[in-house]
Amino acid sequence: MVKRLSLFGLAATLVCSGVGAWGESVSGVVKDASGSPLRGVMVSAITENFEKSISVLSAADGTFTIDGLSAKAYDIRGRFIGLEDNTLTGITAGSSKSKSVTLSMDPTKDINLQRPADNLLSMLKFDSIKDKANFKMFCAYCHQVGTLGFRSPEEPVDWETMVTRMDGFGGLYKHSQETVVPRLLAAYSDEAVKNWPEYTPPVPEDSVLASRITEWDVGIPKSFVGPRGSDPEKYGGGRPSFMHDLELGPDGLIYGVDGPNASIVTLDPKTDELIWYRIGVGAHSIEPDAKGNMWLTLSGSGEMAKFDVSTNELVRMSSAPAPMPRGGYPHTLRVSHKTGLVWYTDAGREVYSIHPDPPYQVTEYKTLSANQAVGGGRGESSGRTPYGLDIAPNGMIWYAKLNGNRIGRINPDVKGGDIKEWNPPMIGPRRLQLDADGIVWVPGWGDGVIGAFDPKTEEWELYEMPNAINRLPYALNINRKTGMIWITGTGSDTLISLHPKTGHFTEYRLPSKVTFMREIEIDNDGNIWTTNSQSPLRHSERGFSSFIKLEPGI
Repeated sequence: MVKRLSLFGLAATLVCSGVGAWGESVSGVVKDASGSPLRGVMVSAITENFEKSISVLSAADGTFTIDGLSAKAYDIRGRFIGLEDNTLTGITAGSSKSKSVTLSMDPTKDINLQRPADNLLSMLKFDSIKDKANFKMFCAYCHQVGTLGFRSPEEPVDWETMVTRMDGFGGLYKHSQETVVPRLLAAYSDEAVKNWPEYTPPVPEDSVLASRITEWDVGIPKSFVGPRGSDPEKYGGGRPSFMHDLELGPDGLIYGVDGPNASIVTLDPKTDELIWYRIGVGAHSIEPDAKGNMWLTLSGSGEMAKFDVSTNELVRMSSAPAPMPRGGYPHTLRVSHKTGLVWYTDAGREVYSIHPDPPYQVTEYKTLSANQAVGGGRGESSGRTPYGLDIAPNGMIWYAKLNGNRIGRINPDVKGGDIKEWNPPMIGPRRLQLDADGIVWVPGWGDGVIGAFDPKTEEWELYEMPNAINRLPYALNINRKTGMIWITGTGSDTLISLHPKTGHFTEYRLPSKVTFMREIEIDNDGNIWTTNSQSPLRHSERGFSSFIKLEPGI
């Protein structure tokens, strides 16, 4: 069944309307308590109510310059793990005062409030790497573990209630179910916090000092673009936005899918304007087709949707083959620019393609069962969970099975797909991507290992992340021009680059605490885009989802 919804075009929520000149700057120096310059301090120019921030790092001599600002007042904040934040208020960009800002930084009074989640996760002890990977697989896929908000339960009964809710799928090993509450108390109770080992803050590499990060809070929409003739009261406000995925539109806008508000939200990075389009159901992922339409997986209703960005018309259809009324949990999608077909995984079922034009014919590809993969049967847990998906330069379709611990290939030119699957030498393959040479890059969520699979030789090359077992590589993407691999530092408040020739990982720290990322996009200039998708939002620093742009400066 196909549903059509026409959305009118001008009613919008305007956030941080920055239309105007962006040629002003703030510059100065960062010093320690003794007056010596400080290197690598993140300095942020923050608009009123934290709607937008632009951040740079201080140079070796402590100096910094934040340009591209409008002629208005900003809060200028210095931040570095191990030092207390220092914020100067009401600094007007372009004024004489903005040319000689001095930020003095004192040692922190409580470094435990600044530790990133990868360090905090290291406090949680298990008897084996396998047990810890199992915990990460089923208890860390929505939020960071060990942060202040996570540590809110105060009594064992509170932890019992929380863990039971978190383990609703029953994925934890039986012996872990019986011991996880005492382990959490041993790691995160108030008494445990007092006895945490000393922490040495990370120091940014020289190559990171030229980077620049812009973050836009996506808060509570005040109004929506809704169906024609809709009741204005019904669309007059919303809940705090939560964006799972994002996409870079051919029209220069950034598109996000906002689950709580059942909407698409767009950001114009030139003007900072945010607009919410009510679509009526929560979406998971979003991708453009060759015509500029945005395709969505509507995980909440088991549907696919096509959004015409020029007319704001939305078309919804079942994500399952006829006559099934709906799919299970449509997840990740990609569009083949060779055939125009939209390919997607259903985390509760199989892999599918849908024709982009009426009658939107859906084709199902039945993936392999246990013991049918190369090296089959190793590492499989309950449920197969088709998850990440990408399309190779040669048109082959590649997918990951998160819980099935597989990657697979579909040949779309052969009836039935000529499907083949492999067990990867890591735990929990998530959102894989292919590089320009057709190498399949796979993040191992469970054990913090990045794998590169060559389909020609069927061989793997592995890259173990620093502090691997406490890392959470949810997704990665590849700059096909440079070959650089970009990874979500979901549990460390960082974006991470991997140089495939040297195996070197470089961390780019993000400006906000508790930044949980699920997807990465790369624009034509090599800038990295992601969203803060921490759930629950209240754990994050300001309680809002956000768009994030990293300009690596390399």
